[in-house]
Amino acid sequence: MADTIDVFRLFLQRLMIFLKALGYFFSRTLPGRALVFLSLPLALLALALWEPDRSPPIFDVQMHYNDNTWSLYPAKGLMRAMQHYNVPWVAISSTPNEGTAKMVEADRLRVVPMFVPYRNRADRDHWLENPDLIEWMTNELDLHDYRGIGEFHLYDGLVDVPAVRRLLALSVERQLVLNVHGEASVIRQLLTIQPGIRVLWAHAGMKTPPRLVGEMLELHRNLWAELSHRADIAPDGKLAPEWRNLFERFPDRFMLGSGTYNNEFWFRYGLTLSRTREWLRQLRPALAERIAHENARDLFARR
Repeated sequence: MADTIDVFRLFLQRLMIFLKALGYFFSRTLPGRALVFLSLPLALLALALWEPDRSPPIFDVQMHYNDNTWSLYPAKGLMRAMQHYNVPWVAISSTPNEGTAKMVEADRLRVVPMFVPYRNRADRDHWLENPDLIEWMTNELDLHDYRGIGEFHLYDGLVDVPAVRRLLALSVERQLVLNVHGEASVIRQLLTIQPGIRVLWAHAGMKTPPRLVGEMLELHRNLWAELSHRADIAPDGKLAPEWRNLFERFPDRFMLGSGTYNNEFWFRYGLTLSRTREWLRQLRPALAERIAHENARDLFARR
């Protein structure tokens, strides 16, 4: 009898080692995630993406579901995967906006829909010069219950134009958050033209020095910063002192995002979350929770 118990225990130990290795392969390695997304049926997608360390919960405010992703990663499968990644809330934008509609249909309760002010990829570089888009933007916002506008790109010299002024007016009129990709100078111009807007600064300016990010947050109480694609926050996994200081100074102003603008970033979504949670664990628990989800929930709850 004792021998039987020992054999059974050995079997369980080896099974646990195998399952742990299998989970690591599917959730942490590029070939494993490729097999998950490209081979498994939707019913198994969430299970294969499960990973044991899933805290704190994350509100992903910079998720893109563009047209080149639709056939590879179905919306329902992605939203099931979000449950197992402990990402209870996502702010979605897409080019074209039909991708956002697909994600809302997949999980209406957990998706915050964002409106992109261009109809397709061709519009992205020329939308500011197209007067027809002003009427189209207004009509689109009338038809759907969007919670914000963006991510959209703006550049110096192209801020004080009719299309942008109309967009700013619509954001105030309908109490919509603006998710803007631009340099600090662009953000300043927007806040000067329309002080009543609420701006979520995409990627915290991407390459804007932390010192300048802090200056911008100090000057503008209606500015928040999203942190995707900022490799300087935790080089080699260790939280940089200048970013730690910023988080402590402005605990209510930072949020997290994945920035999945192409399939490469969807492909490594789990790795992105893992690295983010690694530096979150180096903060005070209360501060980590604020950055992970509480700040975003507060921002998008305001109407």
